Amino acid sequence: GNSWSLSGRSLEGSLVSPSYDSDVEGYITVNIIVDKNGNVINTSIGSHTITDPATRNAALTAAKRTRFSAGNGISTGKIIYNFKLR
Repeated sequence: GNSWSLSGRSLEGSLVSPSYDSDVEGYITVNIIVDKNGNVINTSIGSHTITDPATRNAALTAAKRTRFSAGNGISTGKIIYNFKLR
């Protein structure tokens, strides 16, 4: 499964999963910056084993659509997406 880490915040709803058609297996870590309202306002690729650009873009898009609880100011964290062969 996928996992996330964002100190002092909780997930609102569920973690948005990337949609991907590629036959890939591995993981992509997306570094996230979350605003005070719980919106993901910036993403970047962190550690990964997948180099496929479409799959990486799918991970970034899913991370941007994920919502967290409101907090004091900006928070930084990460989401780890695990991809399995289809």
